[in-house]
Amino acid sequence: MIRRRRLLAVVAAVLIPLALAVGPALFWRSPPLYGDPPRDGLTRVAGVLHVHTTLSDGTGSPEQVVRAGREAGLSFLVITDHNTNRAARSLEGYSGETLVLVGAELSTHQGHLLGLGMRPSTFPFAPDALDALDDIRYLGGAAFAAHPASPRDELAWSGWELEGPWGLEVLNMDSLWRRASWPTLLGGLVAYPFDPVYALARGLDRPAAALARWDTLLARRDVAGLASVDAHGSLIRWPEYLPELPSYGSLFRVLRTYVVLNAPLTKNAVRDAHAVRAALAQGRSYMAMEAIAPAGGFFFHAARGDRTWGMGDTIAPAPDLLLRAGGRLPRGARIELYRDGKRVAEGDGALEFPARIPGAYRVETYLAGWDVPWVLSNPIYVHGAAEAAARARRAEWPAAAPPPVPARTLDAFEKGSRLAAEADAGTWVDPEVRVASERIPGAAAARLHFRFAEPRTDRSTIWGALVDRSHRDLSRDTGLLFDIKADGVYRVRVGLWEQRPGQAGDEPDWWLSTVRTSTTWRRVALPFERLHPAANNVDGTLDLRRVVGLVFHIDPATEEYFSEGKIWFDGLGAY
Repeated sequence: MIRRRRLLAVVAAVLIPLALAVGPALFWRSPPLYGDPPRDGLTRVAGVLHVHTTLSDGTGSPEQVVRAGREAGLSFLVITDHNTNRAARSLEGYSGETLVLVGAELSTHQGHLLGLGMRPSTFPFAPDALDALDDIRYLGGAAFAAHPASPRDELAWSGWELEGPWGLEVLNMDSLWRRASWPTLLGGLVAYPFDPVYALARGLDRPAAALARWDTLLARRDVAGLASVDAHGSLIRWPEYLPELPSYGSLFRVLRTYVVLNAPLTKNAVRDAHAVRAALAQGRSYMAMEAIAPAGGFFFHAARGDRTWGMGDTIAPAPDLLLRAGGRLPRGARIELYRDGKRVAEGDGALEFPARIPGAYRVETYLAGWDVPWVLSNPIYVHGAAEAAARARRAEWPAAAPPPVPARTLDAFEKGSRLAAEADAGTWVDPEVRVASERIPGAAAARLHFRFAEPRTDRSTIWGALVDRSHRDLSRDTGLLFDIKADGVYRVRVGLWEQRPGQAGDEPDWWLSTVRTSTTWRRVALPFERLHPAANNVDGTLDLRRVVGLVFHIDPATEEYFSEGKIWFDGLGAY
């Protein structure tokens, strides 16, 4: 009898949680929609952003991912592989009814950045967030901080103080899953074979940390928000004949971003791509948990008389200005209106609120039984002319500061140079470093003329550099100052070697930053505080009293784009 009771207890301990996980998945149905669709004459287009393929760390090839997007009925799909958007040349355009766009997820010291709408890059992206933002701007794109509230420190965004008009991933499925409890994840795993979309959605909840960060930014400037799937394909790499877990197709049906356009897509890939990218950059969009219910009938706008303004727009406060939200929604949908992060109104199925007080207004819409918002809107900004102008100034790219006057010259290149060419066996660097200056007759400059012998699978062995191995004390200086020009757009690593007490003579620590070159001369002021250690095992801070080398090194990833190039340096000093 005791054994039988124990057996029954074990069976119950297994079957009850299994039933609790599988039961809802078996009987879940998307609720029916009620109400009138929006009559604003605008077009809502649903798509998915932040998707990885085998071009970086995804498990699906670009062709497989595009096919999954097409089968999921996406109007647009944005592929963002790590640190490259070169696939734009071959992938961008229409695949059936799905518009395929290619961006990139850039890995920086301050976290990851999504770059959308960029021209294909012909140079390696910067590892510093400020420089990466400038790379995205240079390529004509829009920047968004990726998974800003990730529980993994190396993924969470830390560049909150950086200026510029960058936006934010407010909903990121990967971050929300990483924060889910083990029982929740286990229940989703059990329910996945029965209803994968429902099982994936059940692991998500309100992104409180990301929303708090968003509201803090919105207090200063306009900030567009995104919903990102952050899809890498199967979490378990098993034989191809076994089903993916999760599959791209399932992921694409959970979370979507709706862009709001003035006109329908035209099937002209260039024109439609521009329209979608512009809407995302301006915040003319909203985020939706499509797994819960289709959200194409949602609206949120400001109205005064017969005029309306939508998400991403700015309008002055007025006694007769009304904020309205609603549309074709499931019965019982609760709409919550937030001003500057504080809830100021709510309604069931519809909401109307007088916008007499300035602020950034956004909407969260919930359905019974779900902690994650069904719809999360971008803000409508209610501000007077003066505040609107101030917010616009805060969102501008910072103006370039005038170059400082060097306190002293490190190398004038007049009677030779301390810089010497160095290279590995597979890279050629011209040993003739000192060349005639193009700018000053009779003067001299330094030149890094490099050539890669052949492509290599291990780029970490590539070394093509100009190195000054002088011992220096730079502790009284703020940074390096130099002029630079190239015959193409490359990325150059600039840094200092530091010899710590007790280190072997050939193992100095390398602290570096990078510079993107151009075909015209420009002056670069590089503060020492922006140098990062090149190796993960370097602790502490740079000791400027123990500098044993000054290095200009062509970024090894340049080999992807060029086999040869020339870079000139002049006016090398410290300030």
